[in-house]
Amino acid sequence: MRSFRFPRAAIALMVVTFLTTLAAIGLAAEMSRTVSAPIRFVFVFLFLWIVGAIGYGILFALRWTGVQRLSNVVTWHQPRK
Repeated sequence: MRSFRFPRAAIALMVVTFLTTLAAIGLAAEMSRTVSAPIRFVFVFLFLWIVGAIGYGILFALRWTGVQRLSNVVTWHQPRK
């Protein structure tokens, strides 16, 4: 079996996604303590939207997303000649 290594950019994006999710969970827990916080929700939504836009921009700049790799995936062994 061929070894597979994630690109460094993918690893960085995974770490950023994990930290963003962790921050969102912590913020949701804090918001649950204070029920009336609609303006904070709007700010968090905008912040997460900006983070997502930056992540998409990085993927767009690299021009090598997972969807583009699907056409190159070999799911079966090539017949021996």
